[in-house]
Amino acid sequence: METPSNPKTEDYTYKQGQYSPRKRKDTTPKVNPQLAVELVFQELKRVESYTKRIEDATAKKVEVDRGSLESAENRLKNVLADFERQGYRMKNGGYVDKRISFYSILCAVISLLFACFMCYLWTDAAKDRDNYKQYYEYYQEQAREQKGNK
Repeated sequence: METPSNPKTEDYTYKQGQYSPRKRKDTTPKVNPQLAVELVFQELKRVESYTKRIEDATAKKVEVDRGSLESAENRLKNVLADFERQGYRMKNGGYVDKRISFYSILCAVISLLFACFMCYLWTDAAKDRDNYKQYYEYYQEQAREQKGNK
């Protein structure tokens, strides 16, 4: 006699024509344990490779960030060093080139002397005009009289 797969069904007695629940078949898939281990191992390898890629990408990002931080730090150091050099030059009077400053002062002095000379000539010409004004007016009167006589 066959033994049923479900032991609980043995305890029930059914009358003819009554509904009896169907005996379920065993639906658990039959798995080759060797194949299951291999599949799990492959999945673990895949997860490990993804983890490695993520770690590598994170390390590269850290390296990139570190590199950009170092370059920014170096640029900042260079700028600060330039400010320090300029401050040192300003303290010691080397900020303005002495030759350029000498030529600028020389040009200003020459321009001032030229302006003074032009003022002198202008006032001298005004004096001469005042001296010769009487002669100029006299000759203009003579010219009017001659026009009037003609």
